[in-house]
Amino acid sequence: MSNKNVILKSLSLQNFKGIKELKIEFGHETTVAGANATGKTTVFDAFTWCLFGKDSSGRGAFTVKTVDASGKAIAKLEHEVTAVIAVDSVITTFTRRLVENWVKPRGKAETELRGNDTHYFVNGIEVKASQYSQQVAGIIEDQLFKMITNPAYFPALDWKMQSDILTSIAGGVTFEEVAAGREDFQQILQLLSGRDLDAFRQEIAYKKKTIKAELDKCPVEINAIRNVMPEAPNYAALQEEIDEANAQLQDVEAAIADVASANRKAYEDITKKKDEVAALRRKQQEVVNAAKDAAQKDYLAANSKRNETLNELASLQGEIANFASFGRKAESELSLHLSDLDNLIAIAEKDLKAKREEWQKRNAEEYDAKQGSVILCPLYGFTCTDGRVAAAAAEARSKAEAAFTAKQDEDLKAISERGKRIADRLANLQEDKRNTAERLAAEKAKNDAKAQDYESRRAALNATLQGLPAAALQEVNPADLPEYVELGLQIAEIEASIAAPSEESTGSADLQQQKRNLQARIEDAKQKAAVKTTIERHTAAIVEIENREKELAQQLADVENLEYNADQLNKARVTEVERRVNSKFAFVRFRMSEPQLNGGEIPTCVATVNGVKYADLNNAMKINAGLDIINTLCRFHGVTAPIFIDNAEGVNKIFEVDSQLIKLSVTSDPELTITINR
Repeated sequence: MSNKNVILKSLSLQNFKGIKELKIEFGHETTVAGANATGKTTVFDAFTWCLFGKDSSGRGAFTVKTVDASGKAIAKLEHEVTAVIAVDSVITTFTRRLVENWVKPRGKAETELRGNDTHYFVNGIEVKASQYSQQVAGIIEDQLFKMITNPAYFPALDWKMQSDILTSIAGGVTFEEVAAGREDFQQILQLLSGRDLDAFRQEIAYKKKTIKAELDKCPVEINAIRNVMPEAPNYAALQEEIDEANAQLQDVEAAIADVASANRKAYEDITKKKDEVAALRRKQQEVVNAAKDAAQKDYLAANSKRNETLNELASLQGEIANFASFGRKAESELSLHLSDLDNLIAIAEKDLKAKREEWQKRNAEEYDAKQGSVILCPLYGFTCTDGRVAAAAAEARSKAEAAFTAKQDEDLKAISERGKRIADRLANLQEDKRNTAERLAAEKAKNDAKAQDYESRRAALNATLQGLPAAALQEVNPADLPEYVELGLQIAEIEASIAAPSEESTGSADLQQQKRNLQARIEDAKQKAAVKTTIERHTAAIVEIENREKELAQQLADVENLEYNADQLNKARVTEVERRVNSKFAFVRFRMSEPQLNGGEIPTCVATVNGVKYADLNNAMKINAGLDIINTLCRFHGVTAPIFIDNAEGVNKIFEVDSQLIKLSVTSDPELTITINR
């Protein structure tokens, strides 16, 4: 690509920011020197205002007019800057003039200021503002001009903008290039399947969050089961007590049988009834245990449903947030494209109208030949009567008129062809606009429907959640259990039917009491041991949750490994981009990422010199760093433009550049001095 060299040949100021009149001729390297407030920066401001209507800092609202000692603008002055610019030896003169609009209102003696008018001139011919801007833009685009004329401009840009510009200079680095030869990176690319890496990382983060939420529930569920699980008694001691009491009971019963065998049948009946009572009491305990198990099951089920609803709501909120960030991206892009098409159509319509007017104007032109004789006598003023001369003159007029007509036809044909190309482009743009509008309407309808669906699902989940308050474990009162009460009535009836034999019939009332005491001990020990079934059931539930916890932990480890590999892939790409970017500069280096305490990295763009950040460099090094950046930008875009170096006096050796240099230096000179160095 051939370079475009933009050279500032001269700059003329009239009543601009306090400079009444000044003209500067520039060489390839020119020094503008003087004390502070003598107008060095004003020269740079004049150049940028002339081309773009802004000062050298990019401000459109700044004081152009010359002011008096009180700071008030001096009235009725014309403020003008003219820049003579050479672009590859083609010289163009640009003039921007600010004129106050003074009018005399009806009925008043004095004129009043009604605003300011700006006039634009190219090569001395006044043009419209749009034509002027197009002419300037044809030389160099506004943003690029700022970057390659001011060493401090690029480092002051937002880091994201700097990163985008540098990445385009370095050339695209694909993930496929980075992943070559790396099995872990290849796995990430296969999982991406053409998706954006950032979206994939967000998906992984969401999966990790979901798994962690499930993991966090496991200890809660285990603690809930342990809170209601009874403590395990000493089963061996209980069995030993039962065996001992049974042995004693056998002895007592044998003794009772020995006292009166005649009463054995009565004792057997009593024993049977007591066994029935014992069985009924065991059944009562089973009823109580079953009620407690049911209450525990309801407690777990109620909270499980609520937690499940909460997790589903959190998942939906994540989808809604993701949709809010990325769901309407295509819709926005179509809307922007539609706006761009409107602008392009307006430009094409304007160009087509201009071509029609040009054709009509050229078609209306007629050959204009001078009337009368061709030759008059210079001495006496009478017409030449030589027939040969008259014939030659007539032939010349005929040829001139034929040449005029041929040229006119040629011009009209060329104008028509250009107009047809514009009309074809306009038709294509209008067709593109219709198609884009249809796609935009369809995309918006789809997104609106999706948003409505999200809202409906969220409302439904919130409604479900309202009906699922946090449940508490219900205490079991045996007196509230109908079956327990019924069994108690049966026990009371059986016990009432047991008639204790008299001492005479039994031979020993003490033996009967011992027997009852032993039976009570046995029943109490059996009831205490009956909790074993409940404990085993709860223990099995805990083991099941712990197994699920292990599976979730493995899933979390797998997802975190994917997340790490995705981060490393992105880091490798950033590192390669950084390497390619830095290869484009002589001594400036850019850091494209910053490490974090958690081991990750975040994108950035920081210019450094020998490891020192640009912001921490001294003024001379900042200027040279800016010149290194400008050199790279110029070579990439194939263009050079005048570089204005403010405070150039503080730089011992200025970095060599390909562009024209205009150094603004502070000296003790009371007035500006201009020195063309080369």
